[in-house]
Amino acid sequence: MPAVSVVIPSLDGEKLLPVVLESLSLQTFRDFDIIVVDNASKDGSLELLKSRYSVVQVIALQRNLGFAGAVNRGIEISTGEFVSVLNNDIELDPRWLEELRTALIEHPEAGAAGPKMMMYFERNRINILGLRLNRTGEVELIGAGEYDHGQYDQMRHVFGVSAGAALYRRKMFDEIGLFDEQFFANYEDADIAFRAQLAGYKALYVPAAVAYHMVGSTIRRRKYLSTYLNNRNRIIFLWKNMQAETVEKHFLTIFRREVGLLLKRIFLNFYKLRTFYYLKGTVSGLMHIPGILQQRKKIRALQRVTAEYIESIMDRDFV
Repeated sequence: MPAVSVVIPSLDGEKLLPVVLESLSLQTFRDFDIIVVDNASKDGSLELLKSRYSVVQVIALQRNLGFAGAVNRGIEISTGEFVSVLNNDIELDPRWLEELRTALIEHPEAGAAGPKMMMYFERNRINILGLRLNRTGEVELIGAGEYDHGQYDQMRHVFGVSAGAALYRRKMFDEIGLFDEQFFANYEDADIAFRAQLAGYKALYVPAAVAYHMVGSTIRRRKYLSTYLNNRNRIIFLWKNMQAETVEKHFLTIFRREVGLLLKRIFLNFYKLRTFYYLKGTVSGLMHIPGILQQRKKIRALQRVTAEYIESIMDRDFV
């Protein structure tokens, strides 16, 4: 049984997979296995894996289950004490896994750890350090677009980590469940971060672990899909997770923001095709609300922290 199981969801990743798999082969920590979950790729991904990476366990799905569904199929068959979730468009520093695993061992209060994720093509610019949650329900990427001058070289707690190159404690998954597949892609890592926080698990940003991300290399090939998913999932995330006390206290701010976004799309960008997908995502998100309200009951049953604590870690990059 390996100490770590690495799960890589992949869609048409024939040109991307060699980068991430070769960087995994150079890791200083060696006790891990690799599971690639192929989301019904139409390129030569499966042939590549069979011919060049026979050590990798492959799950070939018959249809595209999205990021969340693919990751869950991999986690379900994994056996490591820790589980890494890894995009297929990532290059890893050789100490990436060792640093993340050491951080989780030394910090038993944490259920997840994430790296300093840099941009692949601009290696001195930050892609994401972690997830920040605001009282409006908005999720922001900490450090996104900033140049790295060593200003973020201290390990800190964050609200959540990006699932692009993260390490999770299996015990946490066993307790709070896996990724929510209704998100398909986008916001699934913010959702599991919120559920983890409610259950009493913290999240760590580990700057000594470094990854390089080819931002959007998979989803950009599917025009406007990101617009649709981001808006739909933003609504699902807000209604599913935000504390009733917080929503009530900041209702006017949340309402103004939501209406402002909608009116901007309708009146300022009505002529753009992207607006259609934005509105389509809005309608789809609202249609999910009845089912989401049932999910809230299950989430609250696992809650170990107060609403005051959750609100105290909002609107802050580092908590």
